[in-house]
Amino acid sequence: MKMKVLVCAALLALAGCNAPVSQSVADSQRPPSSDVRQNFVNIVFKRTYRHEAGEVVWARISSVVLLDPEKKIYAYCVRIVPKRGWGDWAYLGVSFTDGKILGATVNDDRCHDKRLRYYPFPEMNGMKT
Repeated sequence: MKMKVLVCAALLALAGCNAPVSQSVADSQRPPSSDVRQNFVNIVFKRTYRHEAGEVVWARISSVVLLDPEKKIYAYCVRIVPKRGWGDWAYLGVSFTDGKILGATVNDDRCHDKRLRYYPFPEMNGMKT
């Protein structure tokens, strides 16, 4: 838990407390790879969140953007609609480097950036943990 808090604090410092992303970051978008998708399911969702079986009814994953070129830190967002809150989105902003997740921010404001493209994320639909 202590490590997670430190990583999140570092991410917030790096990201400027969820400030809107710059145009250069938005321009770096690329679709999420299958590795990015699977890494989220295996590491972030299954280990961090304890949803009931089949709770996720609809999910989207954003493009991957380059947050920090020097440190090669990338980020993406995941939007989830839980079964109990149909119509209510849950947003999670995730940063990573070299395939390792650095941190995640619930309801990250940057996930609402209209320039960010989202893709279907069927791996999350009906998620069982």
